[in-house]
Amino acid sequence: MWQLMGQGDRMLALQIAYPFESEIERLERTIEVEPDAPALLVSLTVHARRDVNLPFALHPTFAVPVGGVEILACAHQAIYSYPVQPEPGVSRILPNRTISTLKEIPTTRGFMDATRLPLSETTEELLQISECKPPFVLRYPEQHADVFLDWNAEELPDALLWISNGGRTHEPWSGRHFAVGVEPANSFFDLGRVAIPPANHPLADRSGTVFKAGMPRTITYRLSARAL
Repeated sequence: MWQLMGQGDRMLALQIAYPFESEIERLERTIEVEPDAPALLVSLTVHARRDVNLPFALHPTFAVPVGGVEILACAHQAIYSYPVQPEPGVSRILPNRTISTLKEIPTTRGFMDATRLPLSETTEELLQISECKPPFVLRYPEQHADVFLDWNAEELPDALLWISNGGRTHEPWSGRHFAVGVEPANSFFDLGRVAIPPANHPLADRSGTVFKAGMPRTITYRLSARAL
């Protein structure tokens, strides 16, 4: 469980301790409100017990209101679909495909436009956007605002896009969860410790992030908004 380590008018400091057998000792996260902008600056510091290379991703998740959200996304190299259906019997995107645009994603029922959420059909999907150049932009038309996610693309070159469109019927989602996760990552989807991609797969070199014992590594990202 995360523990509250400190708190101020504009800041929270949190910590989570890992089990002794883990290569990672603990994580420290600070969340700061910028005083002169509608923005949050978040830092995550990783303390390693032993030298290790691990798949690594952040996990910002954004609401999909009834009025919808437009995915303006980021400049990118390519988009890759998950090797298998993320949610068997629910997911619709054809697995293991290379895709050029979020507007035309091949599915079991034709093409999907994933730039406007919520989708008309119940589903759960996971895509990897390679060489995603931040900021990643989402537009909330009814709120008259754009939301930006910024990070260091040299550390985390891709972004996983998790589209949760009411497809998880089990607890705690119960078919009511509509959100979009934008996850800066250095990993092969969320499979880095489960599966190794073929050597010729375009994401085969996404081996993870290096953490060294006694040398804390801090990764930062920024969430901000701008009125339209």
